[in-house]
Amino acid sequence: MKENIAELKLEINSLQTEIDVLQTQIDALRQKRSSFRVNISFPQYHTPEALAEFGQKNAEEAAQWREELKEINQSLKVLEVQLNQKRKILAPKKSRLEWYELQEQVYLGGKHLQEQVQKVNQQANQLQAEIQNLKQIYQELNPLYCQWVENAANIVDFQAKTIPYVYVKENGFELGNKNID
Repeated sequence: MKENIAELKLEINSLQTEIDVLQTQIDALRQKRSSFRVNISFPQYHTPEALAEFGQKNAEEAAQWREELKEINQSLKVLEVQLNQKRKILAPKKSRLEWYELQEQVYLGGKHLQEQVQKVNQQANQLQAEIQNLKQIYQELNPLYCQWVENAANIVDFQAKTIPYVYVKENGFELGNKNID
């Protein structure tokens, strides 16, 4: 699964880079389209020839701009189609990556949980062994103590009958109690 995650991350990064490049190109073309300016220089003399030349220059610039605008719009359409295609490819890959990462996180969390259960149960077993040692020491010491004080005495009162313990169940874990032997 780690290979799939690494491969998907590479693919996603590559696609995202391509999308960023396309978006930059689209933004540049839109900026170019919206920043068109025409410089108009009115003729100094208002003779029919000067006015005709003025009209012809303006008509040529307008025709040139219409052609350039047409090319920009056509380029924009092509780039926007490419951008949408890349986004359509990217979306499911991102979803799949998120799913794989979630699976891995759950798997690692489960593994960590199992390790912690083992630690808790080891500690419980160790505690039980220590309690049994305490009982054994008590059983050896109490008769001697009773002889020394010449009275029946109870040095240790064992009221706890259970210790916490984690049990593995069908669909998880249960923190319960384990009887002390």
